[in-house]
Amino acid sequence: MEVRSIMSAPAITIRSDEGMLTATRLMKERKIKHLPVVNNQGELIGVVTDRDLKRASASDATTLEIHELLYLLHQVKVNTVMTAKPMTATPELSASNAANLMVRNGIGCLPVVEGKTLVGIVTKDDLLRLLAKG
Repeated sequence: MEVRSIMSAPAITIRSDEGMLTATRLMKERKIKHLPVVNNQGELIGVVTDRDLKRASASDATTLEIHELLYLLHQVKVNTVMTAKPMTATPELSASNAANLMVRNGIGCLPVVEGKTLVGIVTKDDLLRLLAKG
């Protein structure tokens, strides 16, 4: 089975100049853990994960007021916390090879590209759903 059969398309994306707060809200609203980062032409330039956002957020021990914290999270841009030039897949890649790439590299998703254009995303959850179907 090819990645095109199990990927989410179109992928929910974010631009690199958006703030961390926007990325966090988008992930919570859409119940996702990975956001491909694209430029204005729809070309993939990175990936930001919920883990990236948590790592870059303030500690629970912060002395900042909530409005100060929200302001800072809005000011910190996605491009400062994203993984640039992420590993990718093509729609023709087999699901098995995609799973092997993710396991070997310790990653939870592969943006799916045709040329430079993002066409979807395949995640560990997509692969688990495939496995559960048998």
